[in-house]
Amino acid sequence: MIKKKKTFQKDKYGRYIKSTEFDVYWDEYHELEDISMKESVRQKIERTKKIETKE
Repeated sequence: MIKKKKTFQKDKYGRYIKSTEFDVYWDEYHELEDISMKESVRQKIERTKKIETKE
C-alpha cells in the first residue's frame, strides 16, 4: 500500500499550515500576534528597568 505524503502549504508569513477554514486560520494567527505583543512589551519593560538601574 502506498501512503500519500501529507503536504502542508506555506503561507506568506512563513508558517506551514494545513488547509483550514479562513476564520480558524486568522483566529490562530491573531492568538500568535497577541502572544508576540505581550512578549515584546515584557522585554521592553525589562530593558527599561536595566537602563534605570545603571543610572
